[in-house]
Amino acid sequence: MKMERISAWLMVCALPLAVACGGEPAQEEEEPVVLEEPECTSNAECEGNEAGPLCLELEQKCAPAPIGGVIGWGDGTPESVDIVTIYENTAPATIEATDLGFHKERDELWILNRRPFVAGACAESNPGSARCTSLPGYTVTISNPGKADQSERVAQDGNAWHFMRRPPAIAMGNNDLFGTCGEVATGNFEDNDVMFMGPSLWSSSDDIYARPSGKNGSHMDMLHATPWCVGMAHEVDNVYWVFNGHVGSIDRYDFNEDHGPGEADHSDGEVRRYAEGTLSRVDHVPGHMEYLDGWVYVADTGNGRVVKLDTSSGEATGDFAPIYEPLAESNQMANAMVMDVVAPGSLTRPSGLAIHDDLLYVSDNATGKMHAFDLDGQEVRTLDTGLGAGVLGGIEVGPDGKMWFTNLTNGSVYRIDVK
Repeated sequence: MKMERISAWLMVCALPLAVACGGEPAQEEEEPVVLEEPECTSNAECEGNEAGPLCLELEQKCAPAPIGGVIGWGDGTPESVDIVTIYENTAPATIEATDLGFHKERDELWILNRRPFVAGACAESNPGSARCTSLPGYTVTISNPGKADQSERVAQDGNAWHFMRRPPAIAMGNNDLFGTCGEVATGNFEDNDVMFMGPSLWSSSDDIYARPSGKNGSHMDMLHATPWCVGMAHEVDNVYWVFNGHVGSIDRYDFNEDHGPGEADHSDGEVRRYAEGTLSRVDHVPGHMEYLDGWVYVADTGNGRVVKLDTSSGEATGDFAPIYEPLAESNQMANAMVMDVVAPGSLTRPSGLAIHDDLLYVSDNATGKMHAFDLDGQEVRTLDTGLGAGVLGGIEVGPDGKMWFTNLTNGSVYRIDVK
């Protein structure tokens, strides 16, 4: 019996003393804690980092930019971004920069400008009146925008009085071409009540645009079925969509073959009118447009919303009226499907539109704010630019992935740099 107890005791004491024999617990050596070096303490330290350009304050790690980060990474206050002046109008008179667009092949930024509104009528009896001289629009072309070697060319077509009259919108197209339209009833003398106005097609070539043609300015084409146009978007080839502020419709123009500088053959032009009565413009405020994957998005300024048109919808029901020139087609499109993307209530006076990385950016001319929505209309980010009411016009995400925008009150163009 004594030998059995001794053997059992030896077997138990083969276990750690702290457990079996009442001894002091064995002190295990702890591995030293290695503190990770902070990856960043500011966004600048994340520039070029594979993890992303944003420095998370608490984690001190680089991370991807937030959704809608084109208009800032912070709290949406004016102080959360830097607004950089890219172009400052130096003309002695006030100028409205209504829209802007980046050339699709060259490192160029095109700025569309018009002079402030002057009341009255430009009549054949007073061609030198303040009203008449206020009508022609013009462009500023910036080569290498935002870079040290940036340069500008200011150009006005010889007959901008007709072909680029009070322009609110520019749409960069293919084959070195672009389109503009005019927020006026007619391109002729205004004591004539014929509403003869519509979009113009232009060459962006320095050898053609705003150079004498010996004929009717340098325009490449023009059709005349959209008075009081306030927005424009390019689809493909020479197809453009415009916001018809006269009848509240979305009009599709196919210029087909341009007629060349200063010519006048419009007979191959095709115009279709969709959703008449759906839209509403606000005087002197652009209602810009974007085309994406078969949908046309429109800043419906007068109704305080953004809508989209399904371009595959609608049935041709015959000619709309009136028609002022022979066309290959001029169809009214019935039963077109238009739906709210951003319903009334979120925006007051939506003006500029841009689509980038499946997000819809909208500038609100009434508040000085920019908003980012997903394509279903859910808001994901807001920026108060601090510029106030009446300033924000056209917006565009540049090739650099940054937001650029125009000032409707002084002709300047800015870029948003996040910080």
